[in-house]
Amino acid sequence: MRARRFALVYGLVVCTLFCALGYEFNDDRPSVTWGLAGCVAGTVLAVILRRRTAPER
Repeated sequence: MRARRFALVYGLVVCTLFCALGYEFNDDRPSVTWGLAGCVAGTVLAVILRRRTAPER
């Protein structure tokens, strides 16, 4: 149940990680591509965790 509770936090961590990687790979300038990829990956992770750990009906 803990994964379901913190799914959005995990998604935010993934998004922040992608943004930091993009910043490093782009010579210390923000990278829109890496930022968008991080947002998509974080959202997908959060949705998967929320659906997989849903309580039984």
